[in-house]
This record gives sequence, structure tokens and C-alpha cells, in this order.
Amino acid sequence: MTVVLSSLERVRRSKVIEQAVSNRVQRTGDFIIRKLAQKQKLLSTTSNGQVLSSVAPLVVGINGAQGSGKTTLVRGLVEFLRDRNIATVGFSLDDIYLTHREQQELAETHRDNPLLQFRGQAGTHDVELGHRTLAALLRNDSAVDIPAYDKSLNGGYGDRVPLAEWQTATPPIDVVLFEGWSLGFRVLDDREFAHFIEQVRKPGGGSVLCKHSQKYSDQNLREINENLVKYEGMLYPLIDAWVYMRVADADVVYRWRKEQEDELAATGRPSLSDKQLEDFVTRFLPAYEMALGKLDKRGFISSGLLPAPDTLRMHLDLERNVVAWDHKF
Repeated sequence: MTVVLSSLERVRRSKVIEQAVSNRVQRTGDFIIRKLAQKQKLLSTTSNGQVLSSVAPLVVGINGAQGSGKTTLVRGLVEFLRDRNIATVGFSLDDIYLTHREQQELAETHRDNPLLQFRGQAGTHDVELGHRTLAALLRNDSAVDIPAYDKSLNGGYGDRVPLAEWQTATPPIDVVLFEGWSLGFRVLDDREFAHFIEQVRKPGGGSVLCKHSQKYSDQNLREINENLVKYEGMLYPLIDAWVYMRVADADVVYRWRKEQEDELAATGRPSLSDKQLEDFVTRFLPAYEMALGKLDKRGFISSGLLPAPDTLRMHLDLERNVVAWDHKF
């Protein structure tokens, strides 16, 4: 049953959310400014003491579950940093999805893997494009076209937008914000993957922590895991610091998306049915089940240029409230 909020309740909730977003932007922005100062100090002089005319920007990876507020956070951070004369550009892992044609070809060549039939999972991004974009931004010596993707094209299957519509970043750039729900997910080695599959296939229905992976074959899951090798090799080493919007249970993704769809329905806008939403969300949850444990234990891969800790973690509850902050790794 869809619950329609009263006008007063919507206003009250909006003000609470606005204050919460402002607080997390402030806390995260302060962390980024500290890391920027560290990188600028590190790179401002060469080994013989000469001052460099151009310093590579700080690249910050932002990981958070779908619906956690990553896009809102990035939007707020861009404004926060620009207000302090820190030139900032932001884009998303979504912006480097394969083109519609490339995704169709991928689906055709992997017909036995339901996880690769639609954009989202590792393997459905143009990692080389992401690498070229980040590398060009790090050189900081010429204008860089930032890829963009429109999920509404092709009846919701999406496509990359024409180059003429891409945002152009003009140097000098101080900070690059790169966000994505699976950005930073790490490859499980053979031992780790075997343990994960053991949990998935436990007698009696498998571990509750891996329940969404049970409907997929071992090979389906192995392909997604192996696809992360390219992300680890080409994207993560270009990222200097991380912001992690951590959730304790990936099942919250469905709840958050359900709230968004209910709000759309309440205002008369097109929305997904419960069945459509379930089909959509459950396609992504196996990746969370494989990745979150290792992120908690081992952290993110980064450039290694800056002193630890290189990760700011905000712990979110079921209502997206930040219940704790800490620095990790």
C-alpha cells in the first residue's frame, strides 16, 4: 500500500534531509580538503626542489549503495569546494557504461549469464574510457571531455550521449569526484571465491548473507568477479582517497528504491511496479554480497600516494542517517 505524505510532513522531512545532507557535505568536504593539501604538498616540488607549474588533481572515489545519496553528496561537494575556490569536476561510473550497441553485443555473447543482460554489473562499463578520462584529468594540461550516459534512451535500456553533449573540464582542476555503487569492489581470489560459493550453496538454502546469489550459477558469479580485474588494474590505482557510504545490509537497497518509486507514484509520475522493482534490484545484489565483506576487511585499492588513512567512512542506518564516522586504512 502506498502511503501519501501530507504537505506538512513533506516539508518537515525535506528540512531534516537538507540539514543532514549539509552536515555530511561539510564533514566530507573537510576530509577532501585535507587530502588535497597532502597531495599538493607531495607533488609541489620535484626531487631537486624545483616547484612544479602544474600539480595533478586529487581523485576521490565515492562508493555508496544505490539510493544512499551519492549523487546528492557529489552535487553538494562540487558546490562546497567551488565556493572555496577549489576547481572540482564530478562524474559517475554510470557515465562510462558501454554504448547500447556494445551492451547488446555483450548480452548476446553471454546469453547464459543473466547478470550481463543489462547494464550495471562489472563488465558492462568501458573501463578503457574511464582510464583515459581519469589519466587526462590527472595530466591537468588540457581540456578533457567527460563522458555522459542517458538511462532513459532506448526505452530505458540507455545509451551514451553524443560527444557534443559531454561536459568539458578545463584545467587547472584541483579535485575530481568519481562515484559509483560498485566503484571500488574488489576481486575475490580463488580461496575467497571458493568460500563465497560455499556460503551460497550451503545445505538448507545457503547463507542468508548470500541469498540473492543463490539463483545464479557458479559460473555466472565467477564471470562478474573476474571482470573486476580490469577495474582493479585500470581505475582504482588512479584514485587517491575514498569516501565510503557504508550500509550494514545490502537488502536496504530494495527499501530505498521502493521509497523512491512510491514517491514517484504518489505524484503521478511513471514508476516501477513491485515486480519490476524486484527484478531490477535483485540483478545487482549478488555483487554486493560478493564485495562488501572484503571491503570491510581489506579496504579500497588506491594510488598509495597519500598517508593513511585514505578512506572516510560514513555508516548509514535504514533511514540513510549517518550514525557514525570513522577513518579506515
